Amino acid sequence: MDDGNLKRNNFSYSWETCFANWFQMRKILPFAPILCFCLIHCLNQSEFRSPVDLVLELKHARSKIKIGKDYLPYHWKKNPGRQSGLPLSRKWENTQITFNTNKDIFLNHSLDALFFPPGQEYHFHLPKGTYQFSSLLGLLGEKEFQTSVSGTLKLYSGSLLLKEWDLTGSPKEQWMKKKESLTLGGDMRMVWDSRDSYLFVGEPLLYPDDWSESFSTFKKPKSVILIVIDSARKDFFGAYGYRHSVTPVMDQMARESVFFENPFANGNWTKPSMMSFFHSEYSSNLGLGNSWFSTKPYQRKVYYGKNRDNLAKTFREAGYFSQTIMNNVFFLDYTTVGLDLGFHNSFQVGMDIVDTEVLTNQAISFVEEKKDIPYFLHFNLNTPHASYSPPPEDMKAVREIVPDSEFFRYESPVQRYLGEMHYTDREIGRLVRKLKELGTYDETMIIVTGDHGELFSPEHDYSYHFIMQTRFGHGETHYDEEINVPYFIKLPKSIAGSIEPDKIKLLFSDDKNSGQNRYSKSQIRIPGQSSLMSLAPTILGFLDLKPQNATYQGVNYATCILQSNPCPKETFIYTEGRMSESVRTEHYKYIRRYPGFTTVRRTSAGEPHTMAEELYDLKKDPKELFNLSLVKEGEGLLQIARADFRRENFLKRNGIRIWIPPCEEAICRDFLSMNVQGSLYDWEAPETVQINSGSAKTVSISKETRDSEGTKQIMGRTDSKVTTVSHTSERTQPEEIILKTVNPELGAYFQFSRNGKTIPVRFGRYGLEYQRSLSNVEDLIVSERQPEGLFQSPLPWVYNDGAFSGSGETEVQKEMGKEVKKILETWGYIHE
Repeated sequence: MDDGNLKRNNFSYSWETCFANWFQMRKILPFAPILCFCLIHCLNQSEFRSPVDLVLELKHARSKIKIGKDYLPYHWKKNPGRQSGLPLSRKWENTQITFNTNKDIFLNHSLDALFFPPGQEYHFHLPKGTYQFSSLLGLLGEKEFQTSVSGTLKLYSGSLLLKEWDLTGSPKEQWMKKKESLTLGGDMRMVWDSRDSYLFVGEPLLYPDDWSESFSTFKKPKSVILIVIDSARKDFFGAYGYRHSVTPVMDQMARESVFFENPFANGNWTKPSMMSFFHSEYSSNLGLGNSWFSTKPYQRKVYYGKNRDNLAKTFREAGYFSQTIMNNVFFLDYTTVGLDLGFHNSFQVGMDIVDTEVLTNQAISFVEEKKDIPYFLHFNLNTPHASYSPPPEDMKAVREIVPDSEFFRYESPVQRYLGEMHYTDREIGRLVRKLKELGTYDETMIIVTGDHGELFSPEHDYSYHFIMQTRFGHGETHYDEEINVPYFIKLPKSIAGSIEPDKIKLLFSDDKNSGQNRYSKSQIRIPGQSSLMSLAPTILGFLDLKPQNATYQGVNYATCILQSNPCPKETFIYTEGRMSESVRTEHYKYIRRYPGFTTVRRTSAGEPHTMAEELYDLKKDPKELFNLSLVKEGEGLLQIARADFRRENFLKRNGIRIWIPPCEEAICRDFLSMNVQGSLYDWEAPETVQINSGSAKTVSISKETRDSEGTKQIMGRTDSKVTTVSHTSERTQPEEIILKTVNPELGAYFQFSRNGKTIPVRFGRYGLEYQRSLSNVEDLIVSERQPEGLFQSPLPWVYNDGAFSGSGETEVQKEMGKEVKKILETWGYIHE
């Protein structure tokens, strides 16, 4: 057992205390047998609380063949397991492997598996006992077009052969379910006997034989279903005030739930939103960015290189079976779009329109099969995402629910969207009915939310339109209709029953229109704005599963609800978009586009114009129609919003740091032009510096100082006025400029001149000098710490601080760096 997180008390022993301790012990000696029995019984019971997950045990196991490379390059639907903690020399021993098991609907079925090339063995040391072994086995040939596969999987404990499966003649790229009762004597050895075939043992689990009986003493863990509805706008739910309930199943569930009155997603399209609420951290801070679908190799390096908690990982480590059922490529690493979050099993349908019913059928089968064990199910429906293609019966139902006078006010895509909402609700109803038939509904936690909303309003047609080529979609703007989503949590009955009814009223909104009198007493309403950053810590908080020193950043609402105290306020809600971002408070919405991405379109016909910022007073203008950033009366609020945005510093970014040395001449005109590979995000500079950006990657920096009659002129002005301040010793100090980049790519192009003369620039940790500009300085500008001699340098110094992507230097690396610097000095590359 890893006891690294356990705290131990220090005990002292002396003759002065031993006799007193002896007399105390005499009092309890008659009860010692009973205490020992209870202790042993409790330890045995606690040992069986979690199944043995062989993938997670792999780092402690011995392998005959250490697999550090890809043995099957022809099968591209796979990736080395990233959540098992294996070193690089063994990284492929655990593989997320995907089989295309149904080509008609593009069904990609992925399992987290043990990988067995021919002759591979794994030896695990495990507690003695009888277990139910369960797994799914899959085979591939050594060569892509190999006609048949063959081999035998043998399971041993010590020298005793427990079981063998001859898999000769089995179909390739198909998952075969295997279950077997095994009695282990303290270890298990898995041997793959084959000459030319490769075996994957997916989701290998050992459940103790008395698994179900162990819950008679200890409360059974609560299963969890996270239902994510793609493109679900909050305002089309009856529970959120839509007058005609096209979502009756979910509206009824909302009446039994912890209900968030005004929740927002932290991304305006799927990838940044889902990654943020699974990790309770902003997508860009995970290394994944927000700009486009692809996940680049360096982004994977950043994400996997840092220890990140996520819901799938946390539930799995707590002994839950973790499953995702989805039409969502963002949880499959091999796609070059997604990532491996550590699910045992990922069931992904790629075909649109027909996917919803297939996914629901799979979810129904899953909850029936796993009804006796705790599980975490991520059930992600692609409806009501465009293309808005509901079944005819659902459109007919909507026509009966929504009066014609209102229905025909909507444009055709919105009418079909209503049909999709009804269809989605009907499918979720099928799953709910199955849970009730199984008798598991009451004790299952069910969370319902959306990953983002959908843009419909013609007044908000400010977007690139490069996805749907129409305003009906998402990912382009930050208005409430695109980020305001449903979010409620149906608690297990036993947890809900522990909350004192008389104190629940403290949690309710003061708004009479949204008060508890409209709902059942079992609903708990969370007033004010909230965000999906709270989703992971709140779910885990209710179940008491949040790991020690967890990386989850959001609010844990479970604490205030269980203690019946007023809940904290999420004052600032930050949302990422494609090269854009927004901050929402109860008072205002501030939207900012990255430099170089400020050109937008007013209508589908065109009319390009620039709009770097938007600002809306949500109290006076809740529909976000009047952009205050463009008018004089908005100047005061705009300054507040800008200051709030920079102070809160939502995203971690690498900073290309530029140190400009002091100038001793009477007049100094400094000029620096740069082209940044990672694209510009923002900058920080003294008021004496003027910065202009002509595109996403280019920036010019100018600075002029005058030593005239004790004053100097500040060039970083925004109007025709010249501001002067008294000349002080600041003139003799270097000034720092920080260019924050969207991505942690390091390459850049520099050219620096002072009073028209190009002068050398020092780069990176060693301060290598270059007289002329460079076009490839990736390795030269990297420095994960402030370079030595920076403050004393008479020349400009440029380095990338690696604040986000850097992993930090060890003491050995620092000493090696000093040695390298000495060598470079002797070679004449560095001049002090």
